[in-house]
Amino acid sequence: MMVRIGDIWDRTVDVLRGRAGILATIAALTIVLPAVVGTAVRLLVATRDPWLVLVPAVSLASVVLMILGVLAMTAVASDPAVDRAGAFRIAVQRLLPALGIVVALMVIAGVLLTPAVVLMALAGVSVNKAGGVVVPAVGTGLTAAAALAFLATVALGLWVSARIVPLFGIVVNERCGLGALRRSFALSRGATLRLIGVLLLYVVVAFVVALAATSVVGVVAGLTLGRESVVAALIIATVSAIVSALTTVVQSVFYARFYVAAVEREQRMAPLV
Repeated sequence: MMVRIGDIWDRTVDVLRGRAGILATIAALTIVLPAVVGTAVRLLVATRDPWLVLVPAVSLASVVLMILGVLAMTAVASDPAVDRAGAFRIAVQRLLPALGIVVALMVIAGVLLTPAVVLMALAGVSVNKAGGVVVPAVGTGLTAAAALAFLATVALGLWVSARIVPLFGIVVNERCGLGALRRSFALSRGATLRLIGVLLLYVVVAFVVALAATSVVGVVAGLTLGRESVVAALIIATVSAIVSALTTVVQSVFYARFYVAAVEREQRMAPLV
């Protein structure tokens, strides 16, 4: 019996309705607040100020807090008996293993990207100061190879992203370290294509919602407070952080419910093995 994505969405909605208060508090403390503080630090610290070192430090702290928040939300969505205090306690206990796994995934991603980056460099592809990609006017075989390597890397990354959907659920509930990666691949077996579809839908919806919200607020704040206003920038950052928090909550709850459903399926199938 396969894990039904529709059933998982139904359970996700139930959790979002029933535990909205706890999830909102976790998201506000670990995603919205750190993002707003980080923006304020970047805006208020002068370029040559000795306190400039705070910018990367705050950014790193924001990432760690976000991971802590995702762990806490996963605990809440996985077990209805877990309250807010219990969720944070579990998140703190599992933070170091989660950070280790995230670092390992970043290293793997870097290794996978290396061939495409090397081919792009050999083909003369570069990045300008504005962050745009500059492709040579005359295409070469290396340019085509670099493009194919990049597309292959993106496809592989999407496949891996689908296979590690239950990863944090495993880290939280099964107390695994790096072994959670192997366990995640096992639990997501047979659902990869459907999970890829969910991931693509999530990316599109999150991008559209974030773009719409920040664009509207940006225009209004720019007209009323001025484009260079620090207050306007903080307002835009706050709205962006709220949208990011909302999408992260939905994603975390869905991932947690997929983990629960996959484990239930595994337990049902166990006597048949």
